[in-house]
Amino acid sequence: MTTELVPTSDEPRLKHRKASLEEFWALPESVLPTEYINGEIIMAPAPTVAHQAILGNIYFVLRSFVEEKRIGIIYCSPLDVELPTGEVVQPDVLFLTNEEAAVANSAKRVKAAPSFLVEILSPGSVKHDAITKRNLYEKNNVREYWIVDPETKAVSQLVLHEGHYALTELSETDTIRCTVLQGFESSVSRFFTF
Repeated sequence: MTTELVPTSDEPRLKHRKASLEEFWALPESVLPTEYINGEIIMAPAPTVAHQAILGNIYFVLRSFVEEKRIGIIYCSPLDVELPTGEVVQPDVLFLTNEEAAVANSAKRVKAAPSFLVEILSPGSVKHDAITKRNLYEKNNVREYWIVDPETKAVSQLVLHEGHYALTELSETDTIRCTVLQGFESSVSRFFTF
């Protein structure tokens, strides 16, 4: 069964299709970016220029910090992450400790819940990233999750506390401090410079 969200404007939208996990893994690599959530294959349109510029900025500052501290590795999408609950996602940015990275390097995909990840909103993915994936990451004990909004130049920082996310809203005039990557801090505006 194929369902497509009907666009209300010229904004690109996610496409959903019910399928088994086996069908998902049988997809060719060229079908990207693709996720498997709640029994549905979810295909997103290609990211925008602004999305990719922000992704590059965030990846650069996080990777520089992680490499300097030698505490793990930062990956960016597309990379399949199979969560403990069985869903498969492709976060825009994710962090793996050295131990997690050693396991992932010998596998086709990450088979764990990363302790920290970032999703950058696209016009058609706001509900998907801010609600569906937020609930999914909380359920899988992702310790810290950033939702980056290119339109408002803001970051929603969600930190897991007693099984639920505590939310801090940050604007481009704020400084963000990562709880998982202890010692990391950056001006939010640095993410949106391009």
